[in-house]
Amino acid sequence: MSLGVIGGMGPMATACFLEILTEKTYAERDGDHLETIIYSCPQIPDRTSFILGKSDSDPRPKIIETALKLQREGVSAIAIPCVTARSFKEEIQASVDVPILFGVEAAARKLSESGIRKAGIMATDGSIKTRVIQDVLESFGIEAVIPSDDDRAKVMSLIYDDVKTGREPDLDKLREVRDNLTAAGAQTVILGCTELSVINRSYKLEDGYFDILEMLAEEALEACGMRVRA
Repeated sequence: MSLGVIGGMGPMATACFLEILTEKTYAERDGDHLETIIYSCPQIPDRTSFILGKSDSDPRPKIIETALKLQREGVSAIAIPCVTARSFKEEIQASVDVPILFGVEAAARKLSESGIRKAGIMATDGSIKTRVIQDVLESFGIEAVIPSDDDRAKVMSLIYDDVKTGREPDLDKLREVRDNLTAAGAQTVILGCTELSVINRSYKLEDGYFDILEMLAEEALEACGMRVRA
């Protein structure tokens, strides 16, 4: 079995995903790892800009075109390390016969099994608007806590002004948003954008965060019949 990955949204998040996927694979030698085909497509139009009506450039055709390429390569599942792109999940899934994975369902299931009943969300404005995380959490009986407008602006700045431009992230902004979500009753704070996962991996964030990209890696391995390293 093999895994397809639609990457480039953004490039660092895709690289981060591959590292996590490799580390989470139960393997004793090179040959135990999962065959993976990555199509990195950084030119896919920005998902949030399109969702918010700030751009007429539709990301869906390129994502679907890439999904079809991967299906022709014979992959067993396709992982998309971009949570905002889950806004288009139904259309993408309808174009191919293999599962399309984003890690959101796996994250909600894991949180529910851990007894979490209220979770804060750090994500793009596009994800928040289309409720790609909130609706799944609620289906598992978990209440979603959304940042204030000011805090959402801080999250967007971390994603677009820092990670996507290659700058050092302002970790104080991240902690401020986390603290405010915790004060609002969140038992954990979901890193619901893969650029935030890059921060988590690079700076070894303290406890209190839950990383969707890690859940996507586990979900992808299981979908391809691979063992996840404990």
